[in-house]
Amino acid sequence: MDINPELIQRAQMLLTLDHSLSQVKEILLRDGYPEDEVIELIEATEEVLNYFSPPLFDEDKIAIDIRHVNKKIDNTGSPDILVDRNSGKVELLTPHLQETWRVANEIRKSIRFQYR
Repeated sequence: MDINPELIQRAQMLLTLDHSLSQVKEILLRDGYPEDEVIELIEATEEVLNYFSPPLFDEDKIAIDIRHVNKKIDNTGSPDILVDRNSGKVELLTPHLQETWRVANEIRKSIRFQYR
């Protein structure tokens, strides 16, 4: 289905103004846009946001980016593992990749020795 470009621009503007997806949906429906187009756009947006949302990390977490064979070299800002500096908890962001598990296990081993 083709989605009205005006609908897309309106949704982008609302998201830029920090409205939640549910609020954007309600506003678009109130504005009179066709319900089927609004629902399709919101579902597609939600899927993309969930898939591409960047991992949250700050000065309390260490982000580790592993060079995988099938990972694009120019793919910057996409860590595979997050390590909490305070607790030592290891979080896998790409658990579907075997190399991530291998590196995470090595990190866990070295963390265990530090906390003894």
